[in-house]
Amino acid sequence: MKIKNRLFTGLGTGSFIYMIVLLSRNNNAPITKAEIISVLLISACAGIFTFIFDIERISYLFALVIHFFMMILVVFLISICNHWVETFPTADFFESVVLFYALAWLISFLNAKKDAKDLNMLLKNKKNV
Repeated sequence: MKIKNRLFTGLGTGSFIYMIVLLSRNNNAPITKAEIISVLLISACAGIFTFIFDIERISYLFALVIHFFMMILVVFLISICNHWVETFPTADFFESVVLFYALAWLISFLNAKKDAKDLNMLLKNKKNV
């Protein structure tokens, strides 16, 4: 997959998750430019870092773990820059990252499953012709 596609896929998934989070907020806190830029940076990195899944020498599970820790590092660094956390990440920080990561993984999994179904249908139709 080309880097541009990875970037846009990450931006789309991250933006979608961000909108869901905004809908679930109980307060009416304003959305800042820094918050939007941070979400875009995190989402772009998430998409670009998917290159790790293309390395055939490592298993999918190991690639997932590497991707997860790369994302924790990015989120932590952006959180430090935005003063969202002041010290080493707390349990709340890790809980949030795991929740968002799991949601992003679920979206990616469902998308891959849909693509596989579409490809199988295409192959079946091609075979019947």
